[in-house]
Amino acid sequence: MNETDTIHLDLPASHKYLNVLSGCIAEMLARAGELAQPDELLYNVQLAVHEICTNIVEHAYSHANRGRIKITLTLSAHPRQFIVDLYDTGRCFDPAGVPSPDLDEGQIHGYGLYLVQQLMDTVTYDPQSSNNRWQLVKNL
Repeated sequence: MNETDTIHLDLPASHKYLNVLSGCIAEMLARAGELAQPDELLYNVQLAVHEICTNIVEHAYSHANRGRIKITLTLSAHPRQFIVDLYDTGRCFDPAGVPSPDLDEGQIHGYGLYLVQQLMDTVTYDPQSSNNRWQLVKNL
């Protein structure tokens, strides 16, 4: 691995393309060198990224027929991190307005953002005038 390896994807905002993203994540992490619990790490990163992409498809682009998600996957050697940047041009929202799920009471929806925050080391959301940006960071 170089100091920083980066892959850029530009995918249709559709559930059917998440397997392409999953494959890229798996292949990049396979090249990261020795990882503690690599299967669990891969599963957690893929699940977190899928949750954010699902939210983009279902909420940011719910009003539009076509949208795209631009994705940058970065494998950094110093510090050892896997960084996923997701960009969309859909509607923005306020993550602070999303209530934490009541883990004592069952509910059908509302676990996604909470789950992402539990699986990743850093989760940031930055709505801008031209696009929305999510950054998910997993320390390796």
